[in-house]
Amino acid sequence: MPDSGSEDQPTDADESTRSLRRSAKRKVSKAARSGTTARAISSMEEKLAAYRRERKIGKGTLRDTYVAAFRGYVSEGKAHIRIRVTEMPYVPEATEIVADPKVVRTNLRRFVALAFPGVRLRVILGDAQVDVETDRHGYATAHVPAPDLSPGWHEYHAVTIPDNSAESPIIATGEVLLPDPRAPFAVVSDIDDTVLRTGLTEGFVAVRQTLLGSASTRREIPGMPALYQGLASGIGNKPEPAFYYLSTGPWNLYEMLTEFLDIRGFPRGVLHLTDWGPQERYVMRSGKEHKRLSLARMFAAYPKTKFVLIGDSGQNDPYVYVEAAREHPRQVRAIVILDVGDHMAERAQELVQWQAELDEEGIPFYFVADAKEAASVMVHHRMVKKDVVTNVAEQILERGDS
Repeated sequence: MPDSGSEDQPTDADESTRSLRRSAKRKVSKAARSGTTARAISSMEEKLAAYRRERKIGKGTLRDTYVAAFRGYVSEGKAHIRIRVTEMPYVPEATEIVADPKVVRTNLRRFVALAFPGVRLRVILGDAQVDVETDRHGYATAHVPAPDLSPGWHEYHAVTIPDNSAESPIIATGEVLLPDPRAPFAVVSDIDDTVLRTGLTEGFVAVRQTLLGSASTRREIPGMPALYQGLASGIGNKPEPAFYYLSTGPWNLYEMLTEFLDIRGFPRGVLHLTDWGPQERYVMRSGKEHKRLSLARMFAAYPKTKFVLIGDSGQNDPYVYVEAAREHPRQVRAIVILDVGDHMAERAQELVQWQAELDEEGIPFYFVADAKEAASVMVHHRMVKKDVVTNVAEQILERGDS
């Protein structure tokens, strides 16, 4: 017979339940502490920014207002536009050499330029307009009605609304893209170490590149411009696909990145960057989460579009892209991941094995050595013409590392 006191003894299930509760409490407590820390740091940063603004105003050193009108995109009859208002950045002449201290100061100022919160703006696209106000980091997002646009790029204007009627408004011009629905696919591309050599996986190399490099001196990944030009040209007379450049890099580098893409011959596209500043819910924004959410928004914005996802093996691209393919299997035409080099050999072995497993799962995942191998994959999938492989190979020889 069971012991008369057995009903008072804890069972394995009871202990398991208590363990789960203790674990949940620890997680909640940790999250609460993390949220409290984030709010404290965010508040401190806001007060410091306000102090710096007042100090500069008092000393007469505050530079003029600058409005950055970032490229936006159009979906479901609305243009989604992001703007930032800051102190005017100092930019040296393009002819100044990379070793010039002015370049270093410029790159630093991209991160320390004062944001202007509470600035009212009117965003105008065609006959439509929307009023917005910048947040404490100087950002504002406008969703402007755009029901009658034709596919392609269109200009919009962001105009400040001064509190003082004696002040002149500042006008900035940006662009929005309405993808052509007849295009065979759209391209989502990582930036760092996929099209732009940054050395993010090599620690100090990335810092050195960020501080010492300008758009004209930064190097592309060999062969990638020719590959992307091939994707833009496509096969036959189909419309050019839309390009979206997705990066964990900050909006502070937007102008340098767009200039770099233009100089190196990459197709014009919409950039999806992030804000590195402290947030109320977390101290630093998660790069992986930023990419995951950005992809989810793009898939939702264009539910009938197939996407080609291009990234590298250095960070989280393979995992974020595969997760997206599992959630949206009909919208991913191919995932192409470039090998970043011998210093990530263990990751490379993992991805080679994973490619075989994903093939059985029906996910079109390709881990490639370089842009030439990527071009061959895309020829196989009838995304580029056969001569693109030759063009990429020639570009690798011409611009590649010695």
